[in-house]
Parts: sequence; C-alpha cells; structure tokens
Amino acid sequence: MSNPYDNARDGKSSVLGPTLIFKGELSADEDLLIKGRVEGSIKHSSSLTIGDGGHVKANVAAEYIAVEGRVEGDLNGSKCVKIRETAKVDGNIVSPSVSLVEGATFNGKIDMDSDPAASVSDSPADRPSDDAVAAKDKPATATSDDAIAAAKDKPAVEKRSAAKKSIRADKKSANAA
Repeated sequence: MSNPYDNARDGKSSVLGPTLIFKGELSADEDLLIKGRVEGSIKHSSSLTIGDGGHVKANVAAEYIAVEGRVEGDLNGSKCVKIRETAKVDGNIVSPSVSLVEGATFNGKIDMDSDPAASVSDSPADRPSDDAVAAKDKPATATSDDAIAAAKDKPAVEKRSAAKKSIRADKKSANAA
C-alpha cells in the first residue's frame, strides 16, 4: 500500500492519523483512512479504510469498507466489505459483496442479502427450518427408528419383533410409492 498521506494531499481523501483519538459520530463524503482510534459511530457515503494500526469501536456504515486494523462493531457496506489478512473484526457484516482474506480474524455473522426491502419477517429466526419444511411435505409414517425408540423399554424378543414389523412396513410403503 502506498503512503496514505500522499492521497490526502490531492484532496481526494482524508486521513485520521495514528495519534488521533476521536469519540462521537463521524460522517464524511470523501474517501477516509483511519489510522488512529475511533469510538462511537461512523456514517460514510464513500470509501472507508480502517488501516493497519487503526482501531474502531463503532458501528460502521459506508459504501465501500476495507479493514486492515481492528474493528469492534457491525459493518454495513452498501456495495462491498473487504476484510484483509491483518484485520481483526468482532461484529456482524451486512453487504451484498464480502471478501474475507486468509489470515484475517473474524468473529460474527455475515449477511449478504442485498435486498434492502427485506422485511423483518424474512429474518432467519422467523423462517421455518429445512427440517420443518421437509416434515410438512412428507406423509406421516412410522420409521424403523420410531419403532425401535417405542420398543426401547420392552423385552428383547418384543424389540426385534417391533423392528421387523417396522422394516416390513417401510418396504411396503416404498413399493407402493
């Protein structure tokens, strides 16, 4: 990576240097490189880079987010989030495009659902599980596992008999289908 201060001089980006400590809500419209410490929240309309040595304790929202340093908080990239090999991230990522480079440390969840109109009812907790959907579509029949579980407390002779009956019933239903 080139010297970040070179880009800052041409007026295209801002740099929060390594000795800077910022607390509060940070918002900007130009590219931003954070080399220092930020605590609070970051709302950004352009490209944001948390540089190597940068430490952010905040929820971050930006168009493009690149992390080379440390982040404790959620990252919401409207276009892309890149977690580089030197990064340490503790938080969730929401973005249609996510890149996690080998060597990076990440602890959280990634949501790449790019549909901003997704309702609260579309959250994973509200959706039925795959098992529930499969069970709904499958006719209710006893399986050999069910018969064995039901016969668990019965004498050995009755257990074998129940299992044999169940296996025969499974074969009949398979042949009927």
